[in-house]
Amino acid sequence: MSRSLGLSVAAGLTSGLVYLSVLSGGLLGVMLSYLTPLPLVMIGLAMGLVPAAIAALIALAVVALAAPLVAVPVFAVVALLPVLVLVRQALLWRPGAGGAGEWYPPGRLLAQLALLAVALMGLGAALAVERTTGLEEVVHQTVGSFVDQVAPTAPADMKDSLTSLWSALFPAMLAGAWLLTAVLNGMVGEWTVAKAGHAQRPVPDYAALELPLWLLGALAVTALIGGVAGGDAGYLGRNAAVVLLWPYVFAGLATVHRWSRGRPNAGLLLALFYLAFFAMFGWALVAVAGLGLVRHWTRLRRRDAAGGQEEK
Repeated sequence: MSRSLGLSVAAGLTSGLVYLSVLSGGLLGVMLSYLTPLPLVMIGLAMGLVPAAIAALIALAVVALAAPLVAVPVFAVVALLPVLVLVRQALLWRPGAGGAGEWYPPGRLLAQLALLAVALMGLGAALAVERTTGLEEVVHQTVGSFVDQVAPTAPADMKDSLTSLWSALFPAMLAGAWLLTAVLNGMVGEWTVAKAGHAQRPVPDYAALELPLWLLGALAVTALIGGVAGGDAGYLGRNAAVVLLWPYVFAGLATVHRWSRGRPNAGLLLALFYLAFFAMFGWALVAVAGLGLVRHWTRLRRRDAAGGQEEK
């Protein structure tokens, strides 16, 4: 017990101090911001939800003592909430056939994190909107001020173009960054504790990632709202649909890894794929998400062809 408590304290202090370094700004702070939840994820996946919760409280206390008050709820939402959800769900299991345990599917966890990201985006929109100004206008003004600060000497038409481009999907960018941070920290944390021999669950086979079928319905509803509704509802619907596309990006990447298995020079093929993926990042995201959607749709068709029974 004392060892578990000591490791929880160390993880909490580390996470809190990393976040404080993020607040100091600079390139190092930006890079470290994506690693803030990692110590908490590792302690959780190695020792369980209670040690992770203790570490989260210690990290929160560190931030509350040393950072401005406004940073405390931001830290709780950005770093602590995804850790607690991820650890709790990842460690769920039930007895399976032959006595082997069935762990909570990573695809379902990914879909739940995406829905949580959409919910947080909606909550942030509700807090940001003003009575006399719509949400899209508030975002446009905020992004415009940021562009003016980072590029004060840029031509006015260029700044207007950047502001319009970023404003259109700014809530989705924030929610997507939250989701990606949670997912990547979960994967790195699980791999790290598994390599150290302390993981409570085995590393999932990410190449076999399967998303729940209900996610496609959620994506369709948000896309319909974004296309039909006007005002803030349509704006949020379009951004929510973009966030819900992220799980399909991971499903598309899983399809590529699945295809490469057993092929000659599989490592080289994957290296070339990721080189092209990052070189054409914007269009590549759309293409890979489309691949994930196709895989999801074909799974749905197979289920219908089999008489409506869920594919194992």
